[in-house]
Amino acid sequence: MILRLPSGETRILAAIMVIILFVMMGMGMVIPVLSLYADSFGVGAALIGLVTTAFGIARLVVNLPAGMLADRFGRRFLLWGGPLILAGASVGAALAGDFVALVTWRFLQGVGSGLYMTGSMIVVADLSTAANRGRRMAAYQSALLTGAGLGPAAGGLLASWWGYAAPFWGFAVVSGLAGLVALAFLPETRPVTPPAPPVTGKSGGDVAPLIRDGRFVRVALVTFGIFFTRTAAQWQLIPLVAAWRFGMDPAHIGTALALSALAHLAIIPLAGWLVDRYSPRLLISLSAAAVALSLAVLGMTDSAWLFWAALVLLGLSLGLGGPAASAFAASCAPAGRTGATMGLLRTVGDAGFVAGPMVVGVVMDIGHTGPGAGLMLNAALMAAAAAAFVSLPSPPPSSSLTEEAVLP
Repeated sequence: MILRLPSGETRILAAIMVIILFVMMGMGMVIPVLSLYADSFGVGAALIGLVTTAFGIARLVVNLPAGMLADRFGRRFLLWGGPLILAGASVGAALAGDFVALVTWRFLQGVGSGLYMTGSMIVVADLSTAANRGRRMAAYQSALLTGAGLGPAAGGLLASWWGYAAPFWGFAVVSGLAGLVALAFLPETRPVTPPAPPVTGKSGGDVAPLIRDGRFVRVALVTFGIFFTRTAAQWQLIPLVAAWRFGMDPAHIGTALALSALAHLAIIPLAGWLVDRYSPRLLISLSAAAVALSLAVLGMTDSAWLFWAALVLLGLSLGLGGPAASAFAASCAPAGRTGATMGLLRTVGDAGFVAGPMVVGVVMDIGHTGPGAGLMLNAALMAAAAAAFVSLPSPPPSSSLTEEAVLP
């Protein structure tokens, strides 16, 4: 099977990385002012959270349909359409006259994000083989994390110069540029041979084989846990532990989280190389277990040194497992359904993204406990995911992604 690629593979991958970096930078720009901008409309604390929740729910709804559309009609429209939707929605958010309008535009931003994130993962899978999939997924995640790291600093400067709406204008500019890069440089990467038709007469259609595949179910559980950890532990609970248990001010909390993020980014190139050289199953199991250990230490320790060490371990563990999980999921794709596979994986991940803060918040409220209990719950989830993956039997050779579906 041959892919329709009028230009070089390296050029396509470079364009994908530029798009990812631009869009993630834009998403990061609004983080420092998102709550403040919502608060400027005079709403309560509960409603302020809607500006984040609406974004996450939109991605949750869009991911799987985007993957299925990519299998039927191609990937390219996701890669220029998603960023352009983001650009238009960012302009709308910058001009929002009331809180309802802001939440509506944030939902549309989530739609654009779901389209481009799903599409970009599918293209990287299209351009990968079993011999290089880990390194290419690692490059994808490196671009994502770099953009996400640069964005908040740029957004903070824009807000300090021109007000809370300015980062949304910045988001519109970089997203628009990403869409133009996609239009100019990205060819279609869907296999020329049409994908297999949807399963008829059976529940689940395109995703039914995946739901029945124990390998995919286990990597989906790990992915759910990773996204759950991102919002529940990293965004919500760890800052509370740092402030309440160790008396850290916002500057020190930011430094602590940045240290964990740098450890995450630093190990990704090595992780990609390890995935291609060794079994991704082993790396996923070790990563999930190490995440569980680091969260348990963060939840229990009264030592500042152990707290900092556990943060570094958390970043390293997440970075080790990310490329492995993406590569392993791509290898589970049935013929002609790479889009549905990656879309379903992102749907499960975003379910964890949305559920994380709510679940640990409810547990803390019901049990009248502190953030340490929430971190222990998160640790138990990751330990269960690690145990499930360790129990995974060796996959039959015929179940992996065929090399015909990717570039030689």
